[in-house]
Amino acid sequence: MNTPDIVVLGNANVDLTTYMEHAPAEGETVIGHDFSIGMGGKGANQAVAAARAGSEVAFIGRRGDDSFGDMIHSALSDEGLHLEHLAQVPGPSGNATIYVEDSGANRIAVFLGASATMTADSASGAVASLSDAKYFVSQFEVKQEIVLAGLEAAGEHGMIRVLNTAPYAPLISGITANTDWLIANEVEMEGILAEAGIGATVDASPNELESSIPEWSAALGCNLVVTLGSKGAVGFAPEDGAFFAEAPSVSAVDTVGAGDCFVGYFVSLMSHGHHWQGALQGAVSAASESVQKPGAQSSYPSRTDAEKFRAVASQN
Repeated sequence: MNTPDIVVLGNANVDLTTYMEHAPAEGETVIGHDFSIGMGGKGANQAVAAARAGSEVAFIGRRGDDSFGDMIHSALSDEGLHLEHLAQVPGPSGNATIYVEDSGANRIAVFLGASATMTADSASGAVASLSDAKYFVSQFEVKQEIVLAGLEAAGEHGMIRVLNTAPYAPLISGITANTDWLIANEVEMEGILAEAGIGATVDASPNELESSIPEWSAALGCNLVVTLGSKGAVGFAPEDGAFFAEAPSVSAVDTVGAGDCFVGYFVSLMSHGHHWQGALQGAVSAASESVQKPGAQSSYPSRTDAEKFRAVASQN
């Protein structure tokens, strides 16, 4: 195998998905009309998306010694990921219970299992052993102390560090200072800005966001991307200014994992030399395609489809 271009640190789990008219309210039982078992976990999702986009990707994570752990290893191996740092530990693997409504909306409960056994030392050591990579990616399904250790180690080896702040939790000290690209949805960004003393309303038009995002980037000290669901995404880098990547109009079947598809494609396209604005547009297009199919990793565009998203990226 070739040297990895991208290192992803995060959670890998098995998704147990029930499709239903609406998610159950408290005390309510709802009969689903379909069910699937698939691969998930935000870290694994982003790694798979980046690999299908054409990158060599190493994944740092944990799996249990159960049948779910075997499924995780087999699926990620089939995707061509470098798995030297997908350690097997005693106990159950991570899993997610997912309800997908007919509207495409979803509700997700995650049990981290083996992923919760990662440590800051194991994360930084794994990153150091992959020091030739150009990009480091992480999220918040594992403890922020572990994410910070990975970010710091990646910075020591000159990697560009990309952080997806999902699922959102108040940031510990040092996170933004060790992040080059911070990717958040509207709700997550609003929480992050509130922590920074900025009372912003992020649920705004793309034009309004383009006007506000330079101030937010300056306050947080890193480049920013705000994902806007079906509208697309707004990005900002000081040397280029703000850029809005509009999403194509599609009929969403299942939005599970779409944000992870976006992150994986965004990083992969940049690692292939595309300007971040083009990468943003290509990633929006890939994520828009993913919501038209059920599941997380199962919905991501195949390797044979990646060229059309590279073509989109090349137009910007």
